[in-house]
Amino acid sequence: MSKLDAHFSLRDPRLGSVPVPTYDVQTVTTAGAHTYTTAEILSGLILRDCAGSSRTDVLPTAANLVAAVQGAMVNHAFEVEIRNDADASAETLTISAGTGGTTSGTMTVADGATKRFAIVFTNVTIGSEAYTVYSLGSKTY
Repeated sequence: MSKLDAHFSLRDPRLGSVPVPTYDVQTVTTAGAHTYTTAEILSGLILRDCAGSSRTDVLPTAANLVAAVQGAMVNHAFEVEIRNDADASAETLTISAGTGGTTSGTMTVADGATKRFAIVFTNVTIGSEAYTVYSLGSKTY
């Protein structure tokens, strides 16, 4: 076995367990647009009831997200899933970037669907914080 093989061996104690994500599921039922808190976004899973009509929700500011992620660096990223729990059809949820953020991809979540988003820091300098939120696809439940 080469040194390289040994370095990446499954017997390496650093690889002794499978990382398990932790969700602090958040439920949002605001009858109107909602601005997500950093805690809601960092929870990993948001259940959003649009409460009777299509909504456009806003992600936190880049400054708030950078401040909430200890040791944030450019290209650090995390994912969040948002499920549209609308009871009626045609209650589309649209996700908008907060100040300092930009979007990439389709930012709508149809009723009865879940969409994954990746938020990637593009600037972590105080006063110039920025991120891009990428749509990673959706699934219907």
